[in-house]
Order: sequence, then C-alpha cells, then structure tokens
Amino acid sequence: MTPNVFRRLSGTPDATRLYKKKTAVVFLEYQNEHFTRLLPIEAAYAVAAPAAALLNWADKHKIMVCHVRHLAKSMASTVFAPESAGAAFYPELAPRKTHAIYTKYASSAFAGSLLHTDLESAGIDTLILAGLDTPTTVSATAHDAKLLGYKTIVAADLCAARDTVSWDKNRITKGDQMNDIALSAIADKYAQVELSAAITALELV
Repeated sequence: MTPNVFRRLSGTPDATRLYKKKTAVVFLEYQNEHFTRLLPIEAAYAVAAPAAALLNWADKHKIMVCHVRHLAKSMASTVFAPESAGAAFYPELAPRKTHAIYTKYASSAFAGSLLHTDLESAGIDTLILAGLDTPTTVSATAHDAKLLGYKTIVAADLCAARDTVSWDKNRITKGDQMNDIALSAIADKYAQVELSAAITALELV
C-alpha cells in the first residue's frame, strides 16, 4: 500500500510556475567545512557544478539569490569558527556581487539571521532551497519556511549529506542513505522536491 503524502492531505499544491520578483534562491552551507575540512560530504563535489548552473539561471533571470553560511559563536570552535578556512564559502559557489549573504548560528537559515526580514521586505513568497547537509540545515530551513508561510521547492540534486555514526555507535549510515531519507521526509511534510532541471523548466512570469 502506497503511503499518503502529508502535504497532499493538507491541500498543499506543487508549483507549476515561478514569479521572478517573488522568488528567491537560497543556498545553504556550501562551505569548505563540508568539502575539505572536518565535516566532509562525499557527494558535495558532485553537486557543485549543477549548483553553479542554478546560480547562472537565477542571475540570468534576475532572481534574488541568498547565501547562508553557518558560523560558530566561538573563535575557538573546532568547526565553522569565524574567519577560519572551514567557514569560508566553497570557491565555485561563492556569492557574486549581486547576491546577499546571511549568517546563521543553528541548523535553520532563519536562526539568528535577518533572512526572513529581508525576504519579506522584498516581497518574496517562494523559495528554492539547495545546500548541505540535507538532514540538518536543509530540513530545518524547509520546516521553518513552511511555518513562515513560504512556498518552498528543494533542489534534490543540489543537496547532499555526510556519513553519520548510528545512534547505537555500532554502524555508519552512509550519506546517500541519509540524504534520500531526509529528502523524502521534506517532500512528505514541508516542501516540493524536484531536480534542478525541473525547477528551471518551470514557467517564469
């Protein structure tokens, strides 16, 4: 028996078109920590090229782009310490001149940042989310976006997750499995989930 989809039961429709002036692309945690440092994600390199293509698409159509970085509150932190190499944006996906930059201090992009205030001021009601790591940052941001009233689409092929030690400390759960489960949970409860090619193929008005 096929399970019900919670979003369908709650009457949430999928987007069939995008309004350029009401849409923002939000990039989450594309930082060196996930590429070359202490929280590596094996699939991170594979998402870099299609993620850059989405930036090109957004810039071409003058769609708002926001980059959200995670920072620890302490300079002494082992990971994401302010001004550290690990906290820097991955060069291929670094913000461009017209892009906005936000700093978060917890999993959600809205945690401690001015992201919601600025999106609201800009008249944005639809978000395209992409980033690392799917079970934490992407999921938490999709959850909060729904609570805040945004229509949200997650670009599945631009997201990835790291290998994680199991709760009983006896196994390693691979990143691709973590990513797939997280995307399924997001699609069920919080947001439309599509490949980036399907998103950029939507009608733009």
